[in-house]
Amino acid sequence: MSQPQGQGWTENVVYSFDQSNSYISSPEGPVAFDSSGNLYSTTLAGGDQNCDGGFGCGVVFELATPDWTYSTLYEFQGGETDGDEPAGYIVFDSQGNLYSTTEGGGSKGGYGSGVAFQLSPPSNGGNWSETVLHHFPPSPDGGDNEGLTWGKWGDLYGVTLSEGTRHDGTVFEVSP
Repeated sequence: MSQPQGQGWTENVVYSFDQSNSYISSPEGPVAFDSSGNLYSTTLAGGDQNCDGGFGCGVVFELATPDWTYSTLYEFQGGETDGDEPAGYIVFDSQGNLYSTTEGGGSKGGYGSGVAFQLSPPSNGGNWSETVLHHFPPSPDGGDNEGLTWGKWGDLYGVTLSEGTRHDGTVFEVSP
């Protein structure tokens, strides 16, 4: 529905972050919606307080309809096996798996350029589980990943803001 010229849109805050909630803060958009209308996104900080000097390595969260109830789906751990600072730009597949990237972590010493990851929903009320699809080592793969989108052939594509052969970023494809 288009808004008539000259008339303003209104804003309604559906959720306000509060650092007393596991210190989760700094949401990183945009948001994505599942087929039920639930909202999903990420935060750069919060979650596991043993990560990133006590600030946390970020989370993936859900705001469930109809009353926008907050749930943390996954807390990043940083380090070599997991990323930190998830980058937003979430996409879903037809089975309800969620895909995105992180801006850091995921390499030896935890100083990598992030990961591409999949989160799978719980089958029987448990926790969402993470699968790292690709570790981005510093140069030439790129750094500061900005999320993923589906390509025509079923592969995932994304861009990085830095690194690469000329240190000005890359366009990448992640495929099985």
